[in-house]
Amino acid sequence: MRGVAVLGSTGSIGRSTLAVLARQREHFRVVALTAGRNASLLESQRREWTPEFAGLAGRSGAEVLLEAATHPDVDIVVNAVVGAAGLDATLAALRAGKRVALANKESLVMAGELVLEAAQVGGGELIPVDSEHSAVLQCLTGQGSALERLILTASGGPFREWTAERVQAATVEEALRHPTWTMGNLGRCRPRVIAALLGPSKSS
Repeated sequence: MRGVAVLGSTGSIGRSTLAVLARQREHFRVVALTAGRNASLLESQRREWTPEFAGLAGRSGAEVLLEAATHPDVDIVVNAVVGAAGLDATLAALRAGKRVALANKESLVMAGELVLEAAQVGGGELIPVDSEHSAVLQCLTGQGSALERLILTASGGPFREWTAERVQAATVEEALRHPTWTMGNLGRCRPRVIAALLGPSKSS
């Protein structure tokens, strides 16, 4: 039985994670659950899973995430926290030697080098489980040198209706003006962060 902490358990990824774990109860035990503000759903999850730890980050602050991420009975931390709030938990879990199933890609965009350093120092493991970074890993797993190229496409964001010439002249400010998401100026994702994500994972 491997102990699991689900950070952001009341969000869509957190709920999906618990649905998967419900089909694998003989292999996994939910040790810790955290949510932002949805106290009623967290309470329902707590009754179903009876974790050793449960907490609302919106009420008690980031310490709730850190306590769940570093709980001694946790082997795997699913970080489904939205935005910058998930960074400290990612770092703490990796420094504590946990396997981090990362759905919080902002951790990498903001502080990729710190994340890699935490994994190296603590012996933790980083596994992308959501969005583009997970899709790339799944494409490459087991392929060896057979795969020569991956092409990533996008919906277009703020440039969807622009001509190619206009896109070439786009500014950073225009790129961050997404019609749906508040992008924020999160910095750059370094190439070696991507390389670390795509490397071979430890056997489970």
